[in-house]
Amino acid sequence: MMDLASAEPATAAYLARRGVASQWRLFLRGLVETLEEHLDVSGRDALLRAVGRRMAAAMPLPHCDTLKALESQINNALAAAEWGYCQLAVDVEHRRLLVSHGAAPAIGAGDDADGGWIGAVLEGLYAGWLTEQPGADAALKPVISTYAAGEARLHYGRA
Repeated sequence: MMDLASAEPATAAYLARRGVASQWRLFLRGLVETLEEHLDVSGRDALLRAVGRRMAAAMPLPHCDTLKALESQINNALAAAEWGYCQLAVDVEHRRLLVSHGAAPAIGAGDDADGGWIGAVLEGLYAGWLTEQPGADAALKPVISTYAAGEARLHYGRA
């Protein structure tokens, strides 16, 4: 697996675009642009988070006892859907889980050339998966901290 921190931005962007089948590109672009025409950004993102949660429900993960096992199960699910890969780490100082997601599908739409709208889908996807793990707090939600052309970093915790 490629180290997310060392991936070249151009390579990451290429891989993220390459992973989306051509027959879906125009549809997804049209869908996102239509959502943007009819909803404000917060409404669009809420809808996309709900889609991500439905995706998580369709690809349920088993309960995992370790962070490494959870990362492995998430990566198996992501690979099956061709949705990239993740690395999980713990930020002890801020008491949160860090999720680095690489090669997320990237389809630019409207003014969003990098396909950043996918961040809301990833928030919902990881929320669905993490909420189902033992000891999870349903009130916590993953939040995108950075996104660039298929590379996303999320924080999951109280801080």
